Formats: sequence, structure tokens, C-alpha cells
Amino acid sequence: MNPYAAPGTQPRDASEDAERDIAEASPPRIARIAGAAVALAGVLVFLTGAQTLAVVSIRGALGLVPWALAVLGAGELVLASLVFRARAWSVVAAVAASFVLMMASGVWLIVSLSHGLFQLYAFGAPFASLGAAVMALLAMGPAQRASAARARLKQQGMDLGI
Repeated sequence: MNPYAAPGTQPRDASEDAERDIAEASPPRIARIAGAAVALAGVLVFLTGAQTLAVVSIRGALGLVPWALAVLGAGELVLASLVFRARAWSVVAAVAASFVLMMASGVWLIVSLSHGLFQLYAFGAPFASLGAAVMALLAMGPAQRASAARARLKQQGMDLGI
């Protein structure tokens, strides 16, 4: 579709389809909410790792866990920006990553509590990760529709840059 074509040279239904695709291409509200939930989970997991590193000195293999939590949390923040823009692949990745974060932060919560380390971030991280996974699951359908609309528009020569 050429947006600069002379009036009347395009079929009317094609422009209506393009308008509908443009409306569908914008990120739906549920995807933006899911992006915020994924970002919150990433921040809490990152802060759990950072707080552990700041508070205690851990020897052995367990000393790598706070670093891993910080790296996983930072990666989840990057993923959240893509979920916020309703990229279909990023929503699927966010579901998997949030479940991994939930398991990792949940196991770390149990290990840290069993060793006498009480952290509020560690209490919130597994639940925030579970909430992020659920929100990403809910956003999967709308994000796929938005990605499909963007692909249709790109085939017609309209790259919205969203």
C-alpha cells in the first residue's frame, strides 16, 4: 500500500484494513501491564542479589547465586521493555524467564532463610515473578495479534517503528 497514492486509486477496503491494522499494531493495555509486571519482578530479583552482596560475604558455590540473581534480574528488565512494546516472541520469553526467576528466587529465599538471612526483597521476588508470568500469559494473545498486524503493515510497505 502506498500512502502517497492519488485519491481514488486504491480500493476502499484496503485502506480500511490498513486503518484497522494500524489500530491493532499499537501495544495493547494488557501488554503494557505485563511489561510493568515483568520489570517489577526483574527489579526485585536484581535487588535481592544486590542486597545479598552488600550485606553478607558468602563462600563457596553459593557465593555465585547473588551474582546470578543480579544478572537474571537485569536481563528481565531488558525483556520487560520488549514485552511493553508487545513483541510476541518477548512475551513467550517473559513467561519462561519469569518462571525461571520464580524458581531461582524461591530457592534462594529458602536457602537464605535457613542460614539466618532475612531480606524483604527476597520475600517479594518469587511472588512478583509469579505475577509477571501470569500477566505475560494473559498478554500472549493480544501481543500476537499486535505482532501480526505489524507484519501485515510491513508487507504493505508501512513500517510503524513500534
